[in-house]
Amino acid sequence: MKKILAMIMLVLLILAVGFVGYVYKKNAMFLPALFGIGGFPNIKKEDYYQADGTFRKAEKDDKMAFFMQHPVFGGYKHMFFNVEDNVLKAIAPAKYADFLKAQGRSDQMENALEAFNYLTRLVESGEAQLISDINSKEMIEQNPYQSHLTGMFYKGKQGKPLAVVVPGGGFISNVTDCEGYPVAMKLHKLGYSVLVISYPIGKQLGETEHEKQGQAAVRELVQVIRYLKEHEQELSVDMDDYAIFGFSAGGMMTTAYSFANYEDCCHKVKLPRPKVIFPMYGLDWNVKALEQDKGLAVFSIAGREDEYGFGNVEKRLPQLKSVLGEDNVSVRIYDNLGHGFGIGSNTIVPHWFEEAVEFWEAHRK
Repeated sequence: MKKILAMIMLVLLILAVGFVGYVYKKNAMFLPALFGIGGFPNIKKEDYYQADGTFRKAEKDDKMAFFMQHPVFGGYKHMFFNVEDNVLKAIAPAKYADFLKAQGRSDQMENALEAFNYLTRLVESGEAQLISDINSKEMIEQNPYQSHLTGMFYKGKQGKPLAVVVPGGGFISNVTDCEGYPVAMKLHKLGYSVLVISYPIGKQLGETEHEKQGQAAVRELVQVIRYLKEHEQELSVDMDDYAIFGFSAGGMMTTAYSFANYEDCCHKVKLPRPKVIFPMYGLDWNVKALEQDKGLAVFSIAGREDEYGFGNVEKRLPQLKSVLGEDNVSVRIYDNLGHGFGIGSNTIVPHWFEEAVEFWEAHRK
C-alpha cells in the first residue's frame, strides 16, 4: 500500500512539475509565486556593476527581477513592467527574452534593451532621475498603491519642450519596457525632455470594473500634469509647451485628459493642455471635439484590424477636422494592421516616429 501511495505521489509530483514547466514555457510565469509562494529572486548588488563601478549592460538572458530591482528604479519594482503584485512576482524569475516571447513581443527586444541601457547611462551621468513623489506622503499613507504613480525624467536641451510618455497595458499592466523607455530614448536623443510615467493598474486603482479603472487611470495622469506644473522651475520645463505620447490604454488616457468632452479633462481640472497629443493606437473611437478644443493638434495611427477597435475612430475624423481644422488632425488608419506596431528598426509602420516629431515641431510655432 505504501509503495502504491509513493508511486501516486511521485506521478502527481511529476505532473505538477511538468505543468509548472508548461506554464513557464507558454507564459514565462512561475506558478508558485502566482499563488503567493516565494518572493523576488535575489539579485546580488555586484551583478549590476562592471569592474570600474559603472552599470553593466542588461542582456536578453537577464531575469525580469534584474530589471525590476535595478538600482535606477530605487526599489520601485513596478517601473520596468507593472502588473498585480503576485503576477509581478511570478514573472520575476523569467528571462527577459522568454518573457517577451510569451508576450509576443520578441521583435521589440533589441530596442527595449538598448533603451534600458541608455537610461542607466543617463542616470549615472545625472541626465535622468527617478521621480517618486508625484503623490504626497499623505495620499500614499491612505492608499499604498498611490506610490505606484512614479516617473523617470530625462533632462533635455534648453529650449526643447517636454514629452510626457504614457505606456499602455489595458489598465491591467504597464508595458513601460517597450512603450515607455524606447520612445523616451528616441525623443531624448533629439534633445527633448521626457517623463515616462508608470501608474497604478487593475485593483491598484481602487476599482474592479474595467471602465472605471480606465477613468481612475485618467486621474493618475491629471496628478502627473499637476506635479509637473508645480515643479516647472525645478525640472526646467514649460507646461505651456508640451506634448503627450500615449499608447493603447495610455492613448485613451491622453484623449480623455486633452479633450473637453471628458470628465477629468484639463479644462475641468484647470491644468495646462498639451499643444500636441500622440494617442498611438489609442485615440478613443468615441472622441468628440468641442469649441474649447480648438488649438489642439492630434497625431495618431491605428489599424482597421485592431482587435480592440481603435480603428473605429475613423468615423470620428470628419467631426475632429471640422472643429480642430484639417491641418491640426493627422490620423491614419491602415488596412491589415492590428494593435501595436513597435518603434525603431522593427516597427511595422515605417517612419511613424519621424513623422510624429515633424508634426509636433510644425504645431509648436
